[in-house]
Amino acid sequence: MKRLLLLFCLFPWFAQAQKTLSLADCVELLSRNNLTYRAGNLQAEAAQANLRQTKSLIFPQIYVGANHSLNLGRSIDQYTNAYIDELYNYSSIGANFQMNIFQGFKIQNQIRQSQVLKESADENRKAVLNAQTILLLQGYVNVLATKSLYESYVQQVESSKQQVDRVEKQLNAGVAAQSTLYEIKATLANDKFDMVTALNNYKTARLALFQRMNLEPDDSVIFEPLSPIEWPADSKDIQAVYEDALKQFPEIKSAELSRKSYYYLVKSIKANNYPSLVLGANIGAFYASTNTNLDYFKQLNATRNGSLSLGLNIPIMGRWVTRPRVELAKVQERQAQNQTDIAKQMLRQSVELAVLDVNSTADRYGAAQGQVESLTASFTVVESKLNAGTANIFEYALSKANLGKSQANAIQAKYEYMMKQRLLQFYRQGNWAGIY
Repeated sequence: MKRLLLLFCLFPWFAQAQKTLSLADCVELLSRNNLTYRAGNLQAEAAQANLRQTKSLIFPQIYVGANHSLNLGRSIDQYTNAYIDELYNYSSIGANFQMNIFQGFKIQNQIRQSQVLKESADENRKAVLNAQTILLLQGYVNVLATKSLYESYVQQVESSKQQVDRVEKQLNAGVAAQSTLYEIKATLANDKFDMVTALNNYKTARLALFQRMNLEPDDSVIFEPLSPIEWPADSKDIQAVYEDALKQFPEIKSAELSRKSYYYLVKSIKANNYPSLVLGANIGAFYASTNTNLDYFKQLNATRNGSLSLGLNIPIMGRWVTRPRVELAKVQERQAQNQTDIAKQMLRQSVELAVLDVNSTADRYGAAQGQVESLTASFTVVESKLNAGTANIFEYALSKANLGKSQANAIQAKYEYMMKQRLLQFYRQGNWAGIY
């Protein structure tokens, strides 16, 4: 029972001592902490606020006011409109109402433009997250690759240590030369140098990944390995992948929505050329201290007044004013269309490169695996001959170096292939579902 209680108490410490993060966990941390993605969120929030501000223009304007003044010397009695020369108090209250009845649908088009810009900002936010996720994926895979390389060099160091121990025993038995021991120790020193270099690369890759997520580096964190993904055979069809991406990628949607917003901008500008109707109303009352017959509230009741108005404004030279603005908006629309075309071109080039990379890395990974198998068999033979005394240390060192290089190539090719697979699948489906 004491042991169980002790284990129960220490379990939180063990759980905290070692943390495991998957690629999906890293993406979640990225979305919460990455400042570049946060900037995209703020742009989307600003677009939403701008939409609410534009919608508020539809509402009528209602004002309520009050005024009190103390007059000295010669002035006009507001109650009798006669000149007076005395100390006199004057108070007034009132309310005004104003509403645009017709403005050539200017506000409606401004609302449509703001709505489209808000949708464009939302898509741009997704595009920013996708771009940061690709960089995160590259950093995540780099961590796994450098870790595997480090573990491979650790095994090579252990193998060289075993050879050093064996040669030392042979030297003590008088069946090996001192030069052989020096040579095998030199091989061990080279392996240790490669191991230290690989360890530094691994630490650098971990640091870069934590910085991408905007987190403090934590040596206790373990990153989960990636498993192979299955993807349809048509994923290598460039045209099919491009057409799928064209329908779903937020970069394309954002660019097209941005271009569309200028259509409504032009219509809202041209609305200034049409007549406008404005409905207005006001009501008020006042109090003057010169009228001693009526108290404050009775004066307010006696001086009630109001008006209702309908104003018509007809622009005479409106087109001369709006024409330059319309021309500028149309140029901006063409610029937005060009940006859309650039986004489509970049997407197609990315798809073409992704398909090429998958094919080339698959071939490279297959060739690297075959190379490792051949050199492993060759090294086994050389190592057996060295142990039997029929091979020299130079043959062993060369065979071991070739095997280590081929293993490093195979590790790099493996993780590069896994990353390119995921990128191609991302371009095919337009999101990261099932790719993490």
